[in-house]
Amino acid sequence: MTSTCDNIAITCSSSEVHSASCAAARNKAAADKYAETMKPALLELAASGKFGTSGIARELNTRGVKAPRGGNWHRTTVGRVLKRLGKDFEIERRAAYRKREVTYQRRVFGKLLGPSDLEKLTADYKKSK
Repeated sequence: MTSTCDNIAITCSSSEVHSASCAAARNKAAADKYAETMKPALLELAASGKFGTSGIARELNTRGVKAPRGGNWHRTTVGRVLKRLGKDFEIERRAAYRKREVTYQRRVFGKLLGPSDLEKLTADYKKSK
């Protein structure tokens, strides 16, 4: 005989209803669902220039968004949510950030930077270290 675990469509045998594997399946489903709800906010943060996990965590805490367990965000928590969303989302997130990067380059340097400009900036940075 099978029964359905709470809140998800995973079937567990009657002996597994309270087992760790069924609980793990429920936890994974809840984490996947939470990560999906965070997608728009993470894309918006990337578009506004917040790309690193620490910057995202800081911004989410500033906005009062609670982490999955109801506490504050940390860079590790952000990293786990991003990892859970997968490579396809990472491509979307990088694209959102790059759109903003063009605006940033024009504002700071007055023009789009070409490969030679970027190489010069990299060399200057390495010399300063």
